[in-house]
Amino acid sequence: MRRPRRTRDDLRDQLIESALVEFAAKGFDGASTRSIAERVDAHQPQINYHFASKEALWDAAVAHLFDQLLNAVGEVAPLDGADDDIEAGLAFADALRRFVRFAADHPELNRIMVHAGTEDNDRLHRMLERHVRAWYEITTTVWTRLRDAGIAAPIAPSNVYWVIVGAASLPFVNAPEVRVLTGTEPNARAWVETHADGIVATLLPGLTTARTDR
Repeated sequence: MRRPRRTRDDLRDQLIESALVEFAAKGFDGASTRSIAERVDAHQPQINYHFASKEALWDAAVAHLFDQLLNAVGEVAPLDGADDDIEAGLAFADALRRFVRFAADHPELNRIMVHAGTEDNDRLHRMLERHVRAWYEITTTVWTRLRDAGIAAPIAPSNVYWVIVGAASLPFVNAPEVRVLTGTEPNARAWVETHADGIVATLLPGLTTARTDR
C-alpha cells in the first residue's frame, strides 16, 4: 500500500513532537537534529527548511509543550479572580489535579525544565519569560491568599512553586524507580488520581475544614 502523503504542516508538527522527545532525553547540547529527523522518517535538511536553527526548533518545541499545558490546566489568571477564598482554593485544587495529570502524560515537561534550568543562558531566559513566569506569578499570588486564609500549608510563596512542580512531576519522570520500589504502575489512571489527591490534601489541608464549616 502507498503511504499517505505527508503535508508540510504535518511534517513540521511531527518534527516538533520528535524534538520534544530528543531534548527531554538529552538536553539541548546533547540533542541531535539528525536523530530528531530520523525518528519521524524525515531527513535533516527538512528540519533546516522548517526551522532556521536548532535554537528555533527548541523554541518551537517548548512553545508547543506549554501550549499543551495551558490547554490541559486552563487559563491561570482566573484563579485569582474567585470571589472568596474557598472558591479560590477549589480552583487551585482543580488546577493542581490537572497539572498532575499533565505531568503523568508528558514527563518531557519536567525533563526539559531540568535540562534548561541548570545553565543561565539566553535559552533559559526566553523560556522563563515566554512561558513560565506567568505560571510562577499567579501560583505565588494565589498561594499567598490561600495561606493567609488558613487553607494552604505554611510554605513560603517563594518556595511553593518548586514544591508543586517536584511533587507533581517526579514520580512520572522517575517511573522505573516507582515501579521497582512500590510494585505499582505510576502511569495507571488510579495511581495518578491518588497522587493528585495526596498533593491537594498535603498542600491545601484547610480546604476540607473550610468547606465543612460553611
